[in-house]
Amino acid sequence: DNLEDFISILKSYSDPEEYIIYVTRQGKEVFSCCRLPEDIVVKGDYIYQNNNPVGIYLKIPDKSLEVFLIKHLKIEPIYRELNAIVSTFSIAFIGMLLGFVLLTRKNLIEPIKKVMRSIQKGECAQPTGVKEIDDMVEVVNDALASLELENIEKETLYKIAVDLSQPVSFEETIDRILNRARVLLEAEYAALALYDETGKISWLRASGPVVPTVEEIGRMPEGSGVLELMRLSLKPVRIKDIQEHEAFSGAFPKGHPIVRSFLGYPLFGRHGNPIGAIYFANKRTGEFTEEDEDILIAIASNIAIAVERDREEKEIRRFKEIIDTSFDCIIITDQKGRITYVNRAFEVLTGYKKEEILGKTPSVLKSGLHTKDFYSNLWRTILAGRPWRGELINARKDGSLYTVSTVIFPVSNERGEIENFVAVQRDITEEKKLYEQLLRAQKMEAIGTLAGGIAHDFKNLMTVILGYTEVMKDYIKPEDTLWRQVEIIEKTAQRGASLASKILSVTKKESLEMKVVDVNRIVRETLEILERSIPKEIEIKVSLEEDLPSVKADPSQLQQVLLNLAINAKEAMPEGGTLYIGTSSVGKENGASNGLRGEGFVRITVEDTGRGIAKELQSRIFDPFFTTKKGSGTGLGLYIVHSIISAHNGYINLYSEPGKGTKFNIYIPVFKGTPEEEKEVDLESLKGSGTVLVVDDEVDILNLVEDLLKPLGYKTLKAKDGYEALEILRSKRDEIDLVLLDMVMPKLSGREVFQQIKNMAPEMPVVLCSGYTADGLAGVRDLIKEGAKAFVQKPFTRASLGVTLKRVISRSRQ
Repeated sequence: DNLEDFISILKSYSDPEEYIIYVTRQGKEVFSCCRLPEDIVVKGDYIYQNNNPVGIYLKIPDKSLEVFLIKHLKIEPIYRELNAIVSTFSIAFIGMLLGFVLLTRKNLIEPIKKVMRSIQKGECAQPTGVKEIDDMVEVVNDALASLELENIEKETLYKIAVDLSQPVSFEETIDRILNRARVLLEAEYAALALYDETGKISWLRASGPVVPTVEEIGRMPEGSGVLELMRLSLKPVRIKDIQEHEAFSGAFPKGHPIVRSFLGYPLFGRHGNPIGAIYFANKRTGEFTEEDEDILIAIASNIAIAVERDREEKEIRRFKEIIDTSFDCIIITDQKGRITYVNRAFEVLTGYKKEEILGKTPSVLKSGLHTKDFYSNLWRTILAGRPWRGELINARKDGSLYTVSTVIFPVSNERGEIENFVAVQRDITEEKKLYEQLLRAQKMEAIGTLAGGIAHDFKNLMTVILGYTEVMKDYIKPEDTLWRQVEIIEKTAQRGASLASKILSVTKKESLEMKVVDVNRIVRETLEILERSIPKEIEIKVSLEEDLPSVKADPSQLQQVLLNLAINAKEAMPEGGTLYIGTSSVGKENGASNGLRGEGFVRITVEDTGRGIAKELQSRIFDPFFTTKKGSGTGLGLYIVHSIISAHNGYINLYSEPGKGTKFNIYIPVFKGTPEEEKEVDLESLKGSGTVLVVDDEVDILNLVEDLLKPLGYKTLKAKDGYEALEILRSKRDEIDLVLLDMVMPKLSGREVFQQIKNMAPEMPVVLCSGYTADGLAGVRDLIKEGAKAFVQKPFTRASLGVTLKRVISRSRQ
């Protein structure tokens, strides 16, 4: 800059006719009084023309300046002396001027430049010794200090804002903010407390040189005293000495740092409620200031945002976890029905992965079992802003069907526009099956109750028929023509009674009557029935092993098993085929895998060449109500088969292949014993004496008993209900030797009549009678324990009735 001043001075005092002054900066002209000659040459610090020195060259690198000072070549010789004088004067003047400039630079310009260099570096300037300059330095330093503090505040708040956006934990974020804020406010300690719903401190974070933990102190701060004052305040709480403040509780908890100066401010939620507080203690330079309050408010606002955001994120994570782990399927779509979210329950139920289904519509789940009107009504409902409730039958990825109880509702934005649809679905497939099974069970129970009643009445009819065929035999001989017809009637009636027993067994009103039996005999009797019910297109093949070991079984139940399996085989061969039934004995190893013990098993095989059973269905074939006969089967046939075999301590295996047929192998444990045969009873051995009071609501049975017992030497009194029986007992108590009591009667039941008989005549022998078995009819076993002497099941014969009555009367007379 001084060089330019110098050039300006030269310009003012030099004569362009004598000197050429030319100055350039980076090759561009800065100043010239004349045009620079073209034939000059610069060598070092001198300028030459025709090898003669004509001027001086000065280069100033830090200013990028080049100065050319050349004596004018056209000066005439007569002026050279004068020119020398002028030159001498000019040089002297220039020297004086340069001296002034250099002196000024040393005493004024240099100190100012030094001050300016400090300012440029952001440092405080040092005193210069020049009063005027030092006064200016003091003002500048104060301005610099204020500016530096403002920059530190802005930088700290900026860093706090950056901390809030970092992907770190909430605790780490708060630690960073507290440390920065503590340093900025020059506080020894800083702390952040968060409140629960009741306003009590539930979370605390502190920063300082030595900060005790809540565990070390032993408890969470109660939030009383100054902390309570701060919670209720709407502005910063600034205290010079907290121990002298009226809100001070009087002492700090054990382990708590001593606090003097204090500055605190609540954190406010978006609804204006206090959600926490931030406070600082022990300012190093004395007490906190109003400027500190402004900084605190800014920091508190940022932290409040962080707290709210953390709580919202935790709430969102918790809500998402609840949805993801919900047992119900959650499906969210956009307004066009495109799926934007599904939870894990949806993936498990449908077989679709989330990435497979996102972007698609729920129509991929359609089963084809709902009409267009069904879906139209659904869409009309939800587009109108109302929730839709109902059941959907959908298809999984593998094509299998499932039923869901569904609620679909729209989600609208603040403008009332529908943005999403949410479907909540609960799998009720098994519930529907159970409900259908319950309906079937109730239906079966109703049918069973009806069938049980019919079977009981049917047994009464068979009792009369069988009884009178026996009476008829009293009046004819085997060689008579009528004898064969009577036997046919008798066998038919016995078969009818057996059928009634089977019906009662299915309705759980008949227990198993286990006896030692020959399985081959049961198979042969079953074949007689099958030959009349199996169509001619089906060939029946039989292979029965001779000398087959005996088993202990209920013959009618075992026959029921064979009939069920044979009927299933017939239905599996609608176009004809082969039905095979065989028996064989096998070793005990065949039961080992089923956890059964025994000395061996009798195996019964029922095999067909029908359609077969699919592999995926074979594990469910014995389940109750499971059927492959759509629209016709009850699903109870094989279930009953399995139950009967299990009741016989046996097991059943299935072998089947689609298109080739099905084979069932039944295993029943061998029982060492001789099959029981019905023995002929001699009429003479049945004869006895006495009077029997017969109580039954069926007049035919009353008459039958009289006709059966009369040849045996018994006299009978007949009562058609309980009241009449009790009246007869009162009037002829001493004449009566035994009461034969039917258990199922109107007006008074058999149980009620029995109780009154025991009260009236405790010693009177009572024999119970019913179409049900003793185990099948509730209360019979209890009555026998209470004093009933025996039980006779209908249909009874003269022999079964006579043996029982003779035994009971004989014992009562002893």
